[in-house]
Amino acid sequence: MRLIRCLSDFKGTPNGVAIAIGNFDGFHKGHQAVIECMKEKAERMNLVPAVMIFEPQPLEYFSKDKSPARISSLRDKLLALKSAGVQLVFCMKFNADFAAMSAHDYVIELLGKKLGVKSVTVGTLFNFGQGGKSTIDDLKKIGASIGMEASAIDGVDLNGERISSTKIREYLFKGQLDQAKEALGRYYSMSGIVVHGNRIGRNLGFPTANMNVNRRISPLKGVYAVKVSTRFGLKDGMANVGVRPTVVPNQTKAILEVNIFDFDKDLYGQSIRVFFIKKIRDEMKFDDIEILKEQLEKDKTFAQEFLLNHNVNEF
Repeated sequence: MRLIRCLSDFKGTPNGVAIAIGNFDGFHKGHQAVIECMKEKAERMNLVPAVMIFEPQPLEYFSKDKSPARISSLRDKLLALKSAGVQLVFCMKFNADFAAMSAHDYVIELLGKKLGVKSVTVGTLFNFGQGGKSTIDDLKKIGASIGMEASAIDGVDLNGERISSTKIREYLFKGQLDQAKEALGRYYSMSGIVVHGNRIGRNLGFPTANMNVNRRISPLKGVYAVKVSTRFGLKDGMANVGVRPTVVPNQTKAILEVNIFDFDKDLYGQSIRVFFIKKIRDEMKFDDIEILKEQLEKDKTFAQEFLLNHNVNEF
């Protein structure tokens, strides 16, 4: 899969592009339906299957610090799109100029002339152009003038509700990981590079692989039973996502710490993926280190027993 962040680097394709447009935050079953429809059209029309995403996401640009937590980092989103069979990803810088682009320029100049788009697939809630005032009807009408077809895919329902990134954030915030898994089609996960920490976990008897949470706000916080994908295989463990109030007072940026059970390999600088299986408890501040260590022992016992007694699959 090729990532295009500067349009001047893109020289076109022989027959053109079939594109799906959206944030694809979390890449849930609704997003997957959009991608599958786009791929079907790409195959039928002999086009390259492509996706357009935005950095920052439009709501992040307009809402700044009040924007909701991201479900997926850009890294995780790109991995999901690659696994889905997307060949080209146009990652557009969402700024004042992009936000002010007219619907006509968006379709004719950007999609048509610059990207060579012949087919567009979006969700039914898609809007675009200056002020977000244009809809799928405008996309179809303007696109038809240059031979570009467009269609919108209905949302996918779960238990009578439309699957959405907003709903998945709610599941994650409430620790409802089974519901999140059903909406995503897989266990919720975070991936990244293991970084050096301050060895607090090791000093407590629970050495951790640490990973920065590269999101403005983490979509989940607390202690979890997890599975960890490493180059040494899939391992059981427990993880904390949060600010570590007992041992690091006044920390504001969340960090992901993973204690991998019965594991002593060096993971620094390596990529891992952490799958969140069961929430154990909320993060909390303890009166002293000894009480924290006692709780960590209980957390480990719970996580080990849960992972042993449940069939954990679909990674």
